[in-house]
Amino acid sequence: MKDLFNILVFPFIVFLFGYALDVAWPTYQVITWPNRFVHFLGGLSAAVAVYFVWDLVKRFKWIVVSSWLVDLALVLISVMAITCAWELWEFFSDTYLGTLSQPNVSDTMKDMIMGSLGAAAFCMGWIVKSLYVRLKSKKVDL
Repeated sequence: MKDLFNILVFPFIVFLFGYALDVAWPTYQVITWPNRFVHFLGGLSAAVAVYFVWDLVKRFKWIVVSSWLVDLALVLISVMAITCAWELWEFFSDTYLGTLSQPNVSDTMKDMIMGSLGAAAFCMGWIVKSLYVRLKSKKVDL
């Protein structure tokens, strides 16, 4: 149950934040920086969720990986796939449900880039933390 909570809580909070901005802020569709920030947070939260899923997969030894670089690549690729699926959802929502999530192709690309940057920020934090732990375990003064 704790694993499911860890996987879902951050993406759910980011989704609610974006929804609240969309509903409560009348200029949310006109002023673009909050939308970019929400997509950045979406990529970051997706990376956290993928990290916990990947940790669960490794803990149950469903897949054994010997390199942390493979872990990073899987997180980045997974988040890019998630952002692509999200933008496809927005496209179909606009086309068949009459919403206005994607005003143009440029907006879609910026959303996908911001999601990928969120994942990259998570991975950079993961690298820094890993290096810090390795240096600390070797008793090296920083």
